[in-house]
Amino acid sequence: MKILIPILGFGRAGGNRVLSQLANEWIRAGHEVRFLCPTSSGHPYFPTAAGILWCTPHGRVLPSMPAAQRYGGVRNLVALFRGLRQVGREYDVILANHSLTAWPVALANAPGARKTYYIQAYEPELYLMRRESRAKAFFTAALAAMSYHLPLQRIVNAPLYCRYRNLRAGDAVPPGLDLSLFHPGARARDLENADEIVLGCIGRVQVEKGTIYAVRAFEALYARDRRYRLRIAYQAPPGWSHPACEVVVPANDAELAMFYRSLDVMIAPAIGQHGAPHYPVLESGASGIPVVTSAYLGATRDTAWMAESTSPDSIAKAVEALVSQAGLRESRKDRFLALVDEFAWSRVSARMLEAIAARSQR
Repeated sequence: MKILIPILGFGRAGGNRVLSQLANEWIRAGHEVRFLCPTSSGHPYFPTAAGILWCTPHGRVLPSMPAAQRYGGVRNLVALFRGLRQVGREYDVILANHSLTAWPVALANAPGARKTYYIQAYEPELYLMRRESRAKAFFTAALAAMSYHLPLQRIVNAPLYCRYRNLRAGDAVPPGLDLSLFHPGARARDLENADEIVLGCIGRVQVEKGTIYAVRAFEALYARDRRYRLRIAYQAPPGWSHPACEVVVPANDAELAMFYRSLDVMIAPAIGQHGAPHYPVLESGASGIPVVTSAYLGATRDTAWMAESTSPDSIAKAVEALVSQAGLRESRKDRFLALVDEFAWSRVSARMLEAIAARSQR
């Protein structure tokens, strides 16, 4: 099978990892996979064995990346539309993966291809949360909402989205985990009597990621107990610092997994769309680290500690309960680890192709 994945650009977000890993697994299974990407993008951050076709706004499709070109916005969409017009008919499956890439895929002249839209989040809500001009936010949110009505097969990444607001989908396929990287280590300490307790969170500027609430909870905990330390992956909130906080910048997934295993507690207080996948929850849980979060995929009251996403006080209380309950820490960790096999990339990639094939036969 020949599979084409049009993208707006390669990045470091979890959705980009999903696409790279799906491509890698499909290639291992004997399929031919390529990305179609505007020449404004940089090289992939997440390694991929897939070929890359570079497209320009002028309609050229190139087998190798030319010198860096600066453009974006509408010109990226024009590049994808014209690139698909050139090569789309050569593929059996064209996989849209973002509300903006759905439009050129739907309009592509590729009558023999199975046009599929893998929806990894309900994007209209996310656009409206972000701190940008309200006109731009409403415009992009409207485009995203309309993309769910395009003539594309829709596959979502959690059962939550099968019937969510104006989104309808028949199949749910979760994101995957590299279980050779994200696995428990030897670290298991008596937190009640430890000299220090290391908390962790992922530093993101997007408001929906909830980083600011994690650091405010840490401030409250540190004020009550000087044993607490905080490690933030990637970046602290702008203008924020603390003498008991360390910022680390993982260069790849192997280092990210090491970051998780260096922690005693992971705080992942994302906002909204509860029941959706949130990679810090899945990755830290698979790494054997107790998680404080707000009901994302894999996290329940039997596997994690629940808190209100936007309440530092609720997060701090959940951390204190976790630290004081050694028996529950072990039992909930074990229950989380019992779930992670279903997120192995080999299983997830096979489920995705099965969903595409099954829908095309209906």
